Amino acid sequence: MLFVASPSLAQEGPEQLEQIEPGAGEWQAEYYGAFGGGGEQSVELLVGVSGQLALGAEVEFAGLRDGLRFESIGPVLLYRAIDPNVHPIGIGVGLHASIGRDGSFEGIEMRAIVERRARDWWLQADLILRRANADGSHGTGLAYAASVQRSVGSETWLGFEASGQIARLDGAAALAPARQHYAGPSLTTELPIDGYEVELGLAWLQRLHGNGAESGPRIFAQFAF
Repeated sequence: MLFVASPSLAQEGPEQLEQIEPGAGEWQAEYYGAFGGGGEQSVELLVGVSGQLALGAEVEFAGLRDGLRFESIGPVLLYRAIDPNVHPIGIGVGLHASIGRDGSFEGIEMRAIVERRARDWWLQADLILRRANADGSHGTGLAYAASVQRSVGSETWLGFEASGQIARLDGAAALAPARQHYAGPSLTTELPIDGYEVELGLAWLQRLHGNGAESGPRIFAQFAF
């Protein structure tokens, strides 16, 4: 990680794509793991409290080779400004705060989320504004994640994913890394399992620029009920 008391929000590898889900009355649990560097992983639980608002929490972990280590926990808010299931293009806004192992406030991030899902194509993009804190210092940076996939069968998409950190806006470079980019092929499939709607994703994200986390696989699993 970045500092001795490194905040989990000080991302230095591939970024996670967020979707404009769940809907009203729906529950959604998801797991995300990026295994090219320190093994950054997260588990998130969201519930749709209305047609536009979903609330929940996310727990983040790190490490694999030396054992899984709890990093942070924090509330998550998702506002669905335009429903992608009703309109050609969906737009959402996400907020995520982070509380570290020692109870300190590690920062907050805001996402603008755009999604377009047609019969043959699935397009997703997140623009991320993040502020991370540690040991009296702070860093504010701009990051992104994007995916373009084409249908290759019943509920299966094959395509390309890219993500990274674009620029440091202010503060410490270690807390807001810049010009780090990853990209590679991705595969997503959806299938019902015992009454649950399950989405599984796999990608290989190659480090193209910067000195962040190494290249490696990205795994995603989402359960809706």
